[in-house]
Amino acid sequence: MFKLFASHHPFRQAKSFKYAFKGIFHALLNEPNFRAQIVIVFFSITMGIHFQITNTEWGMLIISMGMLLGAEMTNTVVEELIDHLIKEYHEGAKIIKDLAAGFVLTAAFTALAILVLIFGHRVL
Repeated sequence: MFKLFASHHPFRQAKSFKYAFKGIFHALLNEPNFRAQIVIVFFSITMGIHFQITNTEWGMLIISMGMLLGAEMTNTVVEELIDHLIKEYHEGAKIIKDLAAGFVLTAAFTALAILVLIFGHRVL
């Protein structure tokens, strides 16, 4: 009976957050693109506060910035996995890594479009 609930114990849940934060800190320390995107996120938040954007705009901003950071971390996972599994050049591995990088670029263009929609008329 107790084993049934063991996987949902609060201490176990707290431990999973610890590992998630370790992953984020790893990205912060080891991925220059992730750090650059963190700067973009903080800049966007600062502009949102300065221009007093609406709740809907905040929602769009949060979703797009979260998507951007998530895409970068996913790209890092793919690159690390491929680099660990395939040591020599392989065309399939290159395609996989290029697709992951394309995912980040798509997220970046989407975030940029949302930033322009939210702040474009306010800045200009």
